[in-house]
Amino acid sequence: MRRYLIIFFAVLFSIFLYFLTKYILQKLTKTDTVFISSVVSLLGFCVFILLSFLYLEGNAVDPSYLYNPPSIIDGEIKDGSFSN
Repeated sequence: MRRYLIIFFAVLFSIFLYFLTKYILQKLTKTDTVFISSVVSLLGFCVFILLSFLYLEGNAVDPSYLYNPPSIIDGEIKDGSFSN
């Protein structure tokens, strides 16, 4: 679910960046505003995706670990644990 949120926010960010760049370039009366805005938007999308995945997925747990849930042994609760 987290990856879909990252992609959704990256798309929103790139759309915002596209319109912002286009607006600024039109104020400066530059030509090829659509092309330049598209390139900036695409680069912004790639950078946003890369940084988001590195930040949010960098500390993900290794999926090879096994989890032993808490259990009751001789009337006492034994803590759960992760193991290789």
